[in-house]
Amino acid sequence: MRTTNLFILRGRVGQTPKAFSKAAKINVATDRAWTDAKGERREETDWVTVTILNEKAAEWAIANIAKGDAVYAECRIADGSYKKDGETVYTTDIIATVFHKFDLGSRDDVAA
Repeated sequence: MRTTNLFILRGRVGQTPKAFSKAAKINVATDRAWTDAKGERREETDWVTVTILNEKAAEWAIANIAKGDAVYAECRIADGSYKKDGETVYTTDIIATVFHKFDLGSRDDVAA
């Protein structure tokens, strides 16, 4: 049986994308709402940092994505670790494989 590591993210960009090496990092806000046990409406925003490793897609994102833009990303989740001061630090990264910007009904897209 084949398995899939797929994370779909739709949200709004929180700040201008950051370039590093031949990649880009973009903070994306997603909102969720629910009704609590008392019947009151609650809302919360989650922030996800998406990394675009494809050099061409990263350059496109840096040139075309701005704070407040609506984006769609198909990502994979990657775990890693590194040593800091003799201790192992574990990380979880969200790596975009597809990244789109939505603009008033039209869509510019670039595969990451």
